[in-house]
Amino acid sequence: MNPAVGPRLELERPRALGEILIDSLRLLVRHPGAFLAISLAVVTPVQLVVSGIGLEQLTGPYSSELPTVELAISTAVSFLVIAPLITATAIHALGAIGAGERPGARGSLQAGLDVFAPLFGALVLAAAGIAIGVVALIVPGIYLAVRWFFVPQAVVLEGARGAAALRASADATSGAWWRTFAVALVANLSAALPALLIAAPAAALAEAVDLQAVALAGSILTEALTAPFVALVATLLYFDLRARRASRAT
Repeated sequence: MNPAVGPRLELERPRALGEILIDSLRLLVRHPGAFLAISLAVVTPVQLVVSGIGLEQLTGPYSSELPTVELAISTAVSFLVIAPLITATAIHALGAIGAGERPGARGSLQAGLDVFAPLFGALVLAAAGIAIGVVALIVPGIYLAVRWFFVPQAVVLEGARGAAALRASADATSGAWWRTFAVALVANLSAALPALLIAAPAAALAEAVDLQAVALAGSILTEALTAPFVALVATLLYFDLRARRASRAT
């Protein structure tokens, strides 16, 4: 058991949008080592293997515009591997903080890896449905992406598997689609600013030395710094919606 570090963080309670964002940022500031270690341990090997070696970005010349196929591969890897793994580990770390304990990077990573197989399976189903929706009329894809926004939380916290995880996520957003959409949008826009502050100088340096590896390093650092924030926002929102649903039921 990790040592106690302070008062318990109350997870199961309603939070306003501002509270969700501020609490997520506060958690990152209070435990920077744990969350950065978690995200770097996930992002670095995955990106080095897929983008660095597989897409030859470690040895190739700099290109300001990656081919469509490479962008599609990178997007799929982020959606199916990096983001869910970081979210799963962040959920475990958040549980420790909620118990008044110090989050451990190693234990959180192991917990995330333990649920990765069912999490990956559920997300493949979600990705297929979202892709069909996007191809159809775009709007259905966006609608489904929000409905299935909480698949990682459903798998990790509810023990849901496969299509049941999609249904559990849809249940969580029932009556709160617009709230979920708004919080997810704000979280990603908030993460975009620091991402630009890192990615732009990295791209400029990569162009100057003509090495795609420099841009890749900037991308790894950017994703490692921003992904935990989005994961924490999503999980606190999940607890918020669950608490609101419980209060309505009583």
